[in-house]
Amino acid sequence: MQNKLQELTDKLYQEGLSKGRTEGEQLLEAAKQEADAIIAAAKTTAEQLVADAKKAAAEAKSNAEGDINMAARQTLATVKQQVENLVVAKAVGAPVSAAVNDVEFLKTMIKTAIERFDPKATNMQLEVLLPADKQEALQSFVEEQSKKQLSGGLEFHFDKGVKAGFKIGPKNGGYHISLTDKDFENLFAAALRPHIRTVLFGK
Repeated sequence: MQNKLQELTDKLYQEGLSKGRTEGEQLLEAAKQEADAIIAAAKTTAEQLVADAKKAAAEAKSNAEGDINMAARQTLATVKQQVENLVVAKAVGAPVSAAVNDVEFLKTMIKTAIERFDPKATNMQLEVLLPADKQEALQSFVEEQSKKQLSGGLEFHFDKGVKAGFKIGPKNGGYHISLTDKDFENLFAAALRPHIRTVLFGK
């Protein structure tokens, strides 16, 4: 009886041990699989994070290079424009200013403008605005020109607003054609710019 009880106890022990071992192995396998899945997911996530970081870095680099190139082009264009303006101003400013401020040249320009308007033939009341600081130098010329227009269709006024050159247009017509030093500078500058640009920077 004692032997049978011992055998039964041993059998139950062995079965329990075997079952526990099996369950333990199953739990271990399940844990291992879960760990493998977690590691795989973590690896995938890490790879995606690295890929995203590389992509973001490449985009940032590309954007930065684009911004730098654009800034460089704009800076170069600005510098070229400033150099061009300087050269044009030197080439045009002084000679035009000297010519427009020369009394004899100014008289010739005024005569030519009056002839083009031809107030006698057109019955136009013409007004010429001259620099106030040239009144003494131009007074006799003004009187001479006024006498030529016997119909009284030509009036001269010395205006502080005109610094150099002159303005001409119909009296009370609401507009004057401006032929000042700045107008001539702009005219010559516009004509010279393409040539100066080619000389400075090539085609």
